[in-house]
Amino acid sequence: MIYELQEGKKFHIYLLDIELSDGEINGLKLAEFIQAQKNANSYVIFITNHLEFALNGYELDIFRYILKEQAAEKLPQALEEIGKRMNIQSGEFYTIDKAGFREKLFYSDILYIYKEQKNAVFVTGNGTSTIRNSLSRVMTELNNDGFVYINKGVIINISRIQKINGLEIILDNGEQLYASRTHIQDVKMLVSKFWRKYI
Repeated sequence: MIYELQEGKKFHIYLLDIELSDGEINGLKLAEFIQAQKNANSYVIFITNHLEFALNGYELDIFRYILKEQAAEKLPQALEEIGKRMNIQSGEFYTIDKAGFREKLFYSDILYIYKEQKNAVFVTGNGTSTIRNSLSRVMTELNNDGFVYINKGVIINISRIQKINGLEIILDNGEQLYASRTHIQDVKMLVSKFWRKYI
């Protein structure tokens, strides 16, 4: 698999074991390599007899560790949960009208939106798109509980949040943003509420 990853191939779901049959690389090292690729919306599941290594993989953002003896029961549940997460916002989009053309930004592609003078700048995995509009107007037009203000100048896509550490918010592409002290508690509450709704 590592050769396929080195060639640029990406997958949504990786099923790994701590011990791999080829003996060239163990599962944790492979998971580390996958994480280094910053493949947004990908999930790593370990099916293993070595749950003692779970703590070692904490920083690798492993989606789930499943004992082999429980795989028949637990794996379908994990895959169903991933399916729900991947379907969140998949069909909704925001339209930006520009001179001569219309740009469609799918909600699932939007990382965050920030204020730049009188413009709102949409940041996606493919770059940025700018519209002459206020953030408050954009938020109203999004009309989706998957977006939240992290400070007065930034709206973030909750489904793209990987981790919250203090005021620091880490996205699934590795980018780091910072919430204001006045917003962080609301952010945490809305993130928790959002995922409870979709899990």
